[in-house]
Amino acid sequence: MIIVKGNKTEELSRGKLEELLNNYERVVLDLGTGDGRFVYEHALREHPTFFIGVDPSQKQLEVYSKKAVRKKMENLIYVVGSIEVLPQELFKIADLLYIVFPWGTLLKSTVDPDEKTFYILSNILKPQGTLEIIFGYTSEAEPSETVRLELPEISEELISGSVVPKFENAGFKMEKLERLEKLQLKDIRSTWGKRLSFGQDRVIYRILFKRE
Repeated sequence: MIIVKGNKTEELSRGKLEELLNNYERVVLDLGTGDGRFVYEHALREHPTFFIGVDPSQKQLEVYSKKAVRKKMENLIYVVGSIEVLPQELFKIADLLYIVFPWGTLLKSTVDPDEKTFYILSNILKPQGTLEIIFGYTSEAEPSETVRLELPEISEELISGSVVPKFENAGFKMEKLERLEKLQLKDIRSTWGKRLSFGQDRVIYRILFKRE
């Protein structure tokens, strides 16, 4: 698989990755990490945990990868990939999988997941691993994107009545569903979370699943 180090890329095999992971208590993967701030901030504070940020855009990944290289952080890597094209080196690797403020195809896969979505998510997580999803959107703020992706209006009824049952039928047991207040978004430590905390009000939900 291709990893981003600063503004360069290099290959990392499954074997070499497993050698890295042997030094850590658990593995956390952020799918659709964007500029990578979310995993960077957590990796700074949680040294016993190994973090992996995954995004299809190398340019996006370079933003915080450069910072990580300067700080010589050993518990963090950035991988080029997506929910459509995920390196198999990442299969069965994560104790905790994050999807934080997904957009585009990843958002569509979260709201209306299909068999391929569950195949990827199930294969990223170890048995009994945890999936945490934080997402929200509005047709007023993102009219073209909600139309393009054919997204229904978001609500707790939609999540409880449609989204959660699909995940549970695929072997993900819901453990928690909550609505996040605007002030809580800053604590998520992602670039998008920070922007939303200063922007117009919108509904944001957090769902925790346990893989059966």
